Amino acid sequence: MTAHKLVLWDIDGTLLYSGGVAGEAMRAAMTRVYGRPSDNERRSYAGKTDQQIILETFPERSPEELLSRLDEFTAAYLDILSAWEDAFRTRGRVLEGAIEILQQLRAGGVVQSLLTGNLAPVARLKLRMMSLVEFFDFESGAYGSDSPRRTDLPLIAAERAARRYGRVFAGPDIVIVGDTPNDIACARAVGARAVAVATGPFGVEELRTHAPDVVLPDLTDTGAALTAILAQ
Repeated sequence: MTAHKLVLWDIDGTLLYSGGVAGEAMRAAMTRVYGRPSDNERRSYAGKTDQQIILETFPERSPEELLSRLDEFTAAYLDILSAWEDAFRTRGRVLEGAIEILQQLRAGGVVQSLLTGNLAPVARLKLRMMSLVEFFDFESGAYGSDSPRRTDLPLIAAERAARRYGRVFAGPDIVIVGDTPNDIACARAVGARAVAVATGPFGVEELRTHAPDVVLPDLTDTGAALTAILAQ
C-alpha cells in the first residue's frame, strides 16, 4: 500500500445507516430553530450538505437569515441526536465490510478523513456512536458546515491535509468514496478518484451512469474494495 493517498469517506449510506434516526433528529432540530421540518424523503437528502438541505427546505427565506442561525441549528441537532443515542445504536448499524476496509487502509498508513454533507460536529457524533472515530483524521476532512456546495469540499479537505502532512494531495492521490452521484461529482470536480458504493439509495447501474472509476455493490469484499480505492 501507499501512504501517499488521501481517502475521503462519505458517512451516511457508505459507512453506516442510522435507521432513520438522524433524519428524524434533523427534522426535529429544523422545527426547533426554523419553525417546521423538511418533508423531503431520504433519497432527496442523499449527497447534499446540511446547509443545502436547510436552504432548499425554506426557499421563501433569505440564505443570509437561514445561515445566520446555523450555529443554533447545529446545537439543536447535536442536542436531539445525543438524546436519541440509544435509538441510533439500536436502529442503526455500521455497514458490512466497513470496519475491515478501514482497518486495512489504516494498517497501510493511508490518510483517512471525511468528505460529508454532515455538519462537522454531527459527523463526529455519528461516528462516535458507531465506534468508528479511531479511523479518521477529522482535521483533514471537509464538511457540510464548510459550504452549502458539496463540490467545494474536496479542495477544502486537500488544503487541510496538505497543511497537516506537509505534502500536496491532488488528482488521483485523492480518493472519494461515497454512495451518491454527488460524491462522484465531487471527485470529478478536482480530478480525484471516484469510488461509488451502492449501499445507499442508488443502485449499481444508476451510479455507473455517472462515470465513477469503480462501482462496488458494497464493501464486503475487502480485497476488491482495497483494489478499487488504491487503484492496484
